Amino acid sequence: MTELLGEGIELFNSGRYWDAHEVWERDWTPDRKGPDSGFYKGLIQIAAGCLHYTRHNRRGAVNKWRSGADYLRPYLPTHRGVQLAALVRSVEGYLAAISGPEWPDLEMPRIAQG
Repeated sequence: MTELLGEGIELFNSGRYWDAHEVWERDWTPDRKGPDSGFYKGLIQIAAGCLHYTRHNRRGAVNKWRSGADYLRPYLPTHRGVQLAALVRSVEGYLAAISGPEWPDLEMPRIAQG
């Protein structure tokens, strides 16, 4: 795990989704077309979905969570020391919860390492 990947996870887990996105972008930029491209896209999209959720933007949350989970699926269950299976399961649950007419009270996910 790179230092920036770990820093992004810490920011994400503390609810600083935009900051996590920025750190992950810096880590990913040198090798945008490399084998970890989808991994970083997935993390970044899920962080963006969480940010949209906190701003009560249903459409943004749904779109970003869906695409983020799709990007991460090829890397399941773990990749680069990041436990992705639980994260994707959480996002799938959020997508189901947010599809109803009421705004769900969701606890945002945490990313586990190891």
